[in-house]
Amino acid sequence: MPDTTGFDRNPLPERFCNLERLWQALEARGLDGIVATQPNNVFYLTGFNPIAHKSDEPRPYAVILSRHAPDHPVLVVADYYLASFLGQPSWVEDIRPYRAVMMPLDLPAKRTDIDRFIPAHGRGVEWIERARASYGFGMADLVRKSIGDLGLAGRRIAFDDVGYGLRLGLDGVQVADGYDPMMFARAVKTPAEIALLERSTALNEAAIRRTVAAWAPGATWRDLNRAYAVAVSELGGFVHDPGGMVWGHPRGADAALMLQTGLETHEVTEGCHVMFDCHGTIDQYCWDGGKTWVVGGEPGVQARKFADATAAVATDLLDAMRPGARVSELQARARSVYRRAGAPDPEAAVIFFHGLGLSHMDLEQTTADGKPNADWTLEAGMVVPFHLLYPGGEHERMWLEEVVHVGPDGGRPLFSWGFDPLTG
Repeated sequence: MPDTTGFDRNPLPERFCNLERLWQALEARGLDGIVATQPNNVFYLTGFNPIAHKSDEPRPYAVILSRHAPDHPVLVVADYYLASFLGQPSWVEDIRPYRAVMMPLDLPAKRTDIDRFIPAHGRGVEWIERARASYGFGMADLVRKSIGDLGLAGRRIAFDDVGYGLRLGLDGVQVADGYDPMMFARAVKTPAEIALLERSTALNEAAIRRTVAAWAPGATWRDLNRAYAVAVSELGGFVHDPGGMVWGHPRGADAALMLQTGLETHEVTEGCHVMFDCHGTIDQYCWDGGKTWVVGGEPGVQARKFADATAAVATDLLDAMRPGARVSELQARARSVYRRAGAPDPEAAVIFFHGLGLSHMDLEQTTADGKPNADWTLEAGMVVPFHLLYPGGEHERMWLEEVVHVGPDGGRPLFSWGFDPLTG
């Protein structure tokens, strides 16, 4: 059996979110509180990582926070999820379950229905008993009551799902969009989040190495995608339909930029440059990136020039990725390094950046003063992948994506394997 002990899943800290940043975001926007129902945000704020629900289903949970009562968040959850908090504790102590879809409609609702979902080892636990006492018969009613209990009635409240906020029909409440306040909070990582991203990156690196080792002549792109997914699963991570490998790989001298569809069946031939840009999660935290693998050999003379130039750009970017640096400045600087390194067409290089955490963005789209945040600024504590693609045919293209933890003295790479391409 493969060794996966380095990626074992264990209970997370009771609180790992950057709560101070959230209060800052709410205050800057004149918001009194926030109601989160989107799964990533609920997980971020509470540690609650429920099983079974798909992306387009109504969320059977909501967390309500008031910046005027910062130590008293409320979490409303379906009754069948209550016992989850016995395994993954949360800093939220006021958990309010409601009678949900598992309970029959042909029988009268009873306050004792909640007891079906409390295991023996949960009986008598203080917070469980409080949850029993607050048991309700509908999510919306409990959310409305929680809003009132936190003093948010008649206030300005952000919702990460504005439609949900409007459907609640709250008299006197001004419903605001909560997307950007949440992204502002999530942009700068806590130490616990950095550890989670280090682990997810390490899992990706291990899975890529296993995928390279699994290749044999005659293997197709579909085989390679499957080998990556199997490696991730064996290590304890998750990839998502239609697959974990992002870049497409045009054949011959075609230098077009393409993404995979999962339908590619042609052969991965010796000498081809595979651009590993891989996505997946563990404990909901994303991994991203990878680099070029020269299948079964070493880069050719021209490809080696591209590889050396790309490594020089990466080395320089690590020094440049400091708090206060703007993305456009980093792109211009990277292109100038390509030029000095002798790349024949530095304008053709693709250089881009994004945040990373519970998503591949984790950045506000509009700042508190209403301005677009396209040319955003790095801050200490951000995790920002840089992407370097020097395009070319299947034996020349060179790709490198590094995941970088931004600090006061520059960036720290989370991959352990350096900037040279994988070979052999």
